[in-house]
Amino acid sequence: MAPQENDVVRLLRPLPQHDLPTGAQGTVVMVYRDAGLPPAYEVEFADADGVTQALVTLKREDIEVTWRAEG
Repeated sequence: MAPQENDVVRLLRPLPQHDLPTGAQGTVVMVYRDAGLPPAYEVEFADADGVTQALVTLKREDIEVTWRAEG
């Protein structure tokens, strides 16, 4: 399923430059769509206290949806 804003996603590859391992979970905060280009996803990764660790723009193949709000 294609990610949407507010979806929880997990990384399918590590991002060592951001200290994020494969499987790290984040929230899609923005979906970028441009005619003729594949979508890109701005994902926020936060710690247990809700403090942002990284805000990263990713491709569809980098993430997998693990939770989506109903409605």
